[in-house]
Amino acid sequence: MQTRRKFLRDCSLAAVAASLGPSITWARNPAGGVAIPQAPGFAEFAREVNTFFRVQAGLNPVRLLLVQANPFWSATPDAEDAGNEKFTLRFRGPAQQPLEQDTYRFDHPRLGRLFIFIVPTGWRDTMHCHYADIFDRPVNTAQLAAQLARAPRRAQT
Repeated sequence: MQTRRKFLRDCSLAAVAASLGPSITWARNPAGGVAIPQAPGFAEFAREVNTFFRVQAGLNPVRLLLVQANPFWSATPDAEDAGNEKFTLRFRGPAQQPLEQDTYRFDHPRLGRLFIFIVPTGWRDTMHCHYADIFDRPVNTAQLAAQLARAPRRAQT
């Protein structure tokens, strides 16, 4: 029987893979021929700190500034996810257009179109709202393909 933690991890991986936008580069996994998205990693986001992303929120786009990109590591070196790439992103947007916790389409001139799940941090001033995102994903496509292969499948109707 699968543990709750593994079930949630597998479902999250499947959701992330399914939600990545069509403009993201896709690579072929030689083992199973499964198309795996090649999303920007920590290094790519870190180079874009202090640049704006256009976020599609309903009818009105919102500009969010990427203010921080910080790496973090597993609690223990032998943890199941120790090989995953882990980092947080912090964004700042206008107080007049607050966003709720949700997945939004982000467009960036160099990174392209991404779908990112953001959460308001509660840190707010008269001019800005602040948001955070946490990435915890396999570093290479073979790891992602292996985790997706273990993920529960949707029943075909």
